[in-house]
Amino acid sequence: MAKNKIFGFWVVFVLVSHAFAQEKKFYFIPFKDKNGTPYQIDNPSAFLSSKAVEKKKKWNIAINDEDLPVSPSYVSQVKNTGATLQYASKWLNGVVALCNETQINQIKTMPFVKTEGIKVIKPKPTTESEKQKNNKRSYKFAENKESTFTKNFGAESKDYGYSFTQIQQIGADVMHRKGFFGEGIVIAVFDSGFADADKQTYFRHLFENGQILGTYDFVMNEPSVFEDDSHGRMVLSCIAAWQKGEIIGTAPKAKFYLFRTEDASSEYQIEEYNWLAAAEKADSLGVDIISSSLGYNKFDDTSTSYNLQNMDGKTAISTIAAEKAAQKGIIVVSSAGNEGGSSWNKITAPADASSILSIGAVTNRGTIAFFSSQGYTEDGRVKPDVLAMGSSTVVGASDSQTTTSSGTSFACPLAAGLVAGFWQANPQLSPKQVVEYIRRSGNQYEKPDPVYGYGIMSFVRADYLAKKETTSNGIMTGQNPDEITFYPNPVRKNATDTIPRIAWGASYQGKNIEIQIFSSKGKKIFKATAKNVDKETSLPDISKLPAGEYILTISPNYSSKPSWKIVLE
Repeated sequence: MAKNKIFGFWVVFVLVSHAFAQEKKFYFIPFKDKNGTPYQIDNPSAFLSSKAVEKKKKWNIAINDEDLPVSPSYVSQVKNTGATLQYASKWLNGVVALCNETQINQIKTMPFVKTEGIKVIKPKPTTESEKQKNNKRSYKFAENKESTFTKNFGAESKDYGYSFTQIQQIGADVMHRKGFFGEGIVIAVFDSGFADADKQTYFRHLFENGQILGTYDFVMNEPSVFEDDSHGRMVLSCIAAWQKGEIIGTAPKAKFYLFRTEDASSEYQIEEYNWLAAAEKADSLGVDIISSSLGYNKFDDTSTSYNLQNMDGKTAISTIAAEKAAQKGIIVVSSAGNEGGSSWNKITAPADASSILSIGAVTNRGTIAFFSSQGYTEDGRVKPDVLAMGSSTVVGASDSQTTTSSGTSFACPLAAGLVAGFWQANPQLSPKQVVEYIRRSGNQYEKPDPVYGYGIMSFVRADYLAKKETTSNGIMTGQNPDEITFYPNPVRKNATDTIPRIAWGASYQGKNIEIQIFSSKGKKIFKATAKNVDKETSLPDISKLPAGEYILTISPNYSSKPSWKIVLE
């Protein structure tokens, strides 16, 4: 009998204890205004870095109330309830906080809170197992790998090892030969963690040269990002790796911020708010490019999941954040998603944002990867924007070696690095101009479709168009009406795109033009008439011809040149 009494008392005690230990959840709590903020628009250096201020001034981007930090008074009052603050969002004017029922009910009574906008974004606190992380490690590199920069790097395909195919497909090898490796460009990489990135020899240059400007874990609210998921390490290698003969990224001389926004152990909407917080941080730091290999559509809490109608460029939280980042002068490069062939099939957020570059995946042969998410957006815009290699992409492994992995996650950083090198080559361009030239570089820009978008991106085409159409100040200019331009030149036999093109000056447009190609010995190789020419004409694939020099002639010819030399190598 005594034992039964003790058991009964214990049950009551447990029930009472549970009642007092209220369940905590993560909430987004929006505010009505920013009253009481000590910050002012005319003194942006108080809340933006000098680089961010200079960047906005350079591109004539207005600083407005949206840029002002959230009212410190409002934040303090929320914290005084006992709620744990995760972070504040100035763009959405609110906070993310961990609250129990008593605390959130108290917050709802505060006059500055938009009660109707409060929502649960993660229905449970972070568990102890999720919190357990390794201690920060000191950098330790093997000595048998070459990672230092070399003066003549990129002269031969062997420098890239197995990564050459993915580099060549988008013209990054040409970009590198011209000396553009992303130097002077700052890229923020958003991902689920960069496990052991600080130990890999292919990243040694980043740490030795001070190219890692900062790190932050928005999931755990702490600085280090090197103990979690390895996805971000593989993504970063596509941009930043430098290990001659094994793997080279598209922009290994860029500088980087590494932000963990994704919790790989679960899928809740708080991760979109982490993305938002990281984007705001990137903006305040003056970041040039965001590379995000993340996508959102379905969540563990299905009440917060999106449907296809929400992929309209204005609904998903990460999409809103990406669009705001673009408006503030950041070029956002996002993976399109890996939903191809699934019941969803379409792009995922934030790839539906209108002002960003959404990147789909192709194979090494330039055909669409079966998993690559398709467009169009719900409101009919072309997505994906452009494509890069995301099938069996060569990435950095955990042992300073390489492996292959597939997903638009890896096409995205290849593209982001190409954008960095292209911008370095054309610093006169505004962020919006860069995005537009990258879109126009796609090999099917004139005939986009929902599978390939504008096609495979190309540094060669983007650089040609930018050089032709803009001055050193970024002002659009016209081509000499009597001139034509032939590109790419040289044509590379092993490149993905071996179709040469003629860009016509205004004097030729609307006319029928006879085009002939001769060998260096005068033998006629090709003859055709292009009827009613527009701005550009594609010629036949000449990659099967022997390497060497060829002569192009046209008739009628208004140019000062009698012919043009074509180099096939």
